[in-house]
Amino acid sequence: MVIKAMLNPRHLAAPLWLAAWRAGRALFPEPAGSFRILLFHDVPKAERPAFAQLVQSLADAGRLITPAQAEARLNSAAPKGQGRPPCLISFDDGFASNLEVAETILAPLGAKALFFVCPGLTDLSGQAQADSIAANVFDGKRGANDLTILGWDGVERLMALGHSIGSHTLSHKRLTALSPDQCAEQIEGAAQAFQARLGAVPEWFAYTFGDVGSINPPSLAAIAARHRFCRSGVRGLNVPGMSPLALRADHVDLAAPPAWRQVAVEGGLDPLYRKARAALDGMARGL
Repeated sequence: MVIKAMLNPRHLAAPLWLAAWRAGRALFPEPAGSFRILLFHDVPKAERPAFAQLVQSLADAGRLITPAQAEARLNSAAPKGQGRPPCLISFDDGFASNLEVAETILAPLGAKALFFVCPGLTDLSGQAQADSIAANVFDGKRGANDLTILGWDGVERLMALGHSIGSHTLSHKRLTALSPDQCAEQIEGAAQAFQARLGAVPEWFAYTFGDVGSINPPSLAAIAARHRFCRSGVRGLNVPGMSPLALRADHVDLAAPPAWRQVAVEGGLDPLYRKARAALDGMARGL
């Protein structure tokens, strides 16, 4: 996997790409109060040194924020005249590795993150869970292999560590591929499961797959009825005053070379997602 990553043309161009992006940003700095949400999924043991290095570098630079601090920034309650935008760390799908990373990497730094889980997968175990991971999380493109989803005890352990839990639909279905009743089951059913088990409906929601084609106005309206914030997988900067239902996130490929990871963290891929951000903003404005 590492060899293939090194041969990727974009990865090879990453150092020059990063230098050019930084030069442009020096002329046009990011708005005060802005922040990024970094997106991760499973973090296998081979990729944990890269993750630890990334989180440590952000912590050393004072660039890690909590979910509550991110929420405050959206409401313009943030310090002015900031330097580089801080980052909120988030994880999708609720893989068992998330808890291991939270305990061994995030906890020593006092870092707090957002973990989006699917209660319908959390309720499963054994082969039933493996089949659902393969069919829903990986969209039938691969098997679960040795991956497992956290049980409720693991979710509650994350909360005890001070992290925030968000909804990621009931069983990781693509909302735009569902009927209205099925879509309602994925959003409302998840909300009810969280209420029953954790005593509250999460304020945060992240729709599955994250691209702009995986969300539509009816689904976004249903999400808004139960949640304050909706995070996509569309890359970009989050700024004060924007719709809390059109939040952006930057996926960081931990298996990629360091320069390419830094391109993602610093927003160097933002220009490629202008149309997607505009479409997402349009949906949110229409609610």
